[in-house]
Amino acid sequence: MMKTLVGLGVALTLTACASVPEHKFSKAGASEADFYRDKTQCEDEAFSFGNVLSLKYIEARNNCLAKKGWTQLNTK
Repeated sequence: MMKTLVGLGVALTLTACASVPEHKFSKAGASEADFYRDKTQCEDEAFSFGNVLSLKYIEARNNCLAKKGWTQLNTK
């Protein structure tokens, strides 16, 4: 049973990652290294079983980045 749940979680995570477009962010005076540091911290914070199952992982990560002063750019 546990193997099935873990397998389902992995499959959902990979599906969510594959279907979500890359988001671009900007922050005045910040470097690319600053972005990747903050992004990594936000990904760690956003990654939870509940967020992955409800497909809220990206939303939670982006909200965290916004709290750190990053602005999402329009990629259309």
